[in-house]
Amino acid sequence: MELKHLNTYLTVARHMSFTRAAQELDYVQSSVTAHIKALETDLGVPLFERLGRRVTFTDAGRELLPHAQQLIHQAERARDAVQGIGADPRTLRGTLRIAAPESLCAHLLPPVLRALMDQFPLLRVTFGPADRNSLLTSLGDGTLDAGFLLEERLTAPMATAELLAWQELTLITHPAHPLLNRASVHTADLAHETLLLIEAGCAQRDVMERELHQAAIQPATMEFVSIEALKRCAAAGLGIALLPQAAVSGELIRGEVAALPWSAKPVLGIHYLIHKDRRPTTVLTTLADLARRHWNPTP
Repeated sequence: MELKHLNTYLTVARHMSFTRAAQELDYVQSSVTAHIKALETDLGVPLFERLGRRVTFTDAGRELLPHAQQLIHQAERARDAVQGIGADPRTLRGTLRIAAPESLCAHLLPPVLRALMDQFPLLRVTFGPADRNSLLTSLGDGTLDAGFLLEERLTAPMATAELLAWQELTLITHPAHPLLNRASVHTADLAHETLLLIEAGCAQRDVMERELHQAAIQPATMEFVSIEALKRCAAAGLGIALLPQAAVSGELIRGEVAALPWSAKPVLGIHYLIHKDRRPTTVLTTLADLARRHWNPTP
């Protein structure tokens, strides 16, 4: 079995699509197909089958998944260890896979990743949004190299976590909302409002649900999977939302939404995670350093 074939197999398994795997790997689709056929020939069994337009695992393909993840993870650890010795950052190659909540991906991570790529111009960086559970699962099985999470407290036995910065949570609403006339808004004052909630599994959702429980109120709610959609609905006057400060700073400056003077002052920590068994390579260490500097600027 060749490592590149195993990597292609894992990419197809992640997307359950030969087309999307080819796009991620920057291959033509025929190369993806050739890699999978070569791997199937080596193993003597089919790994995927097509059911109409859908790609699914065979039993053998599903059985291979954890073994392939472990093999690729070990190979990457070996490569990281060798390349990190006296290497010029501008010559380091490879792919760095990162995930984070949507608010970090959209508002805090881009300048950090731009600075990382300036230092490692040949490095290929892939990143995208992930909730807490999927991020920790991917980190544990080796399909992610590093992750960032917004949490009050973090328990991740399989990961090494570092607290890099703090992020305030802001209660936002339409600029003409009557509660803005108050000097202070308590959670109990939200009893007859509509709350716009992000999907379960996000720390700001946990914070709001805890506050509602402590205040013994059950206001009307609307649930969203997208922070951008949630913000647009708050700006349109459909309700009140709790979001990280970085995710709403632009809308606050432009006057599209306003911050309520909430008596609760919740904050979340931005945590940087890598697998506990993963060697902190030059790239991973630099990523943490850059994030720390960008998010905690010196006066």
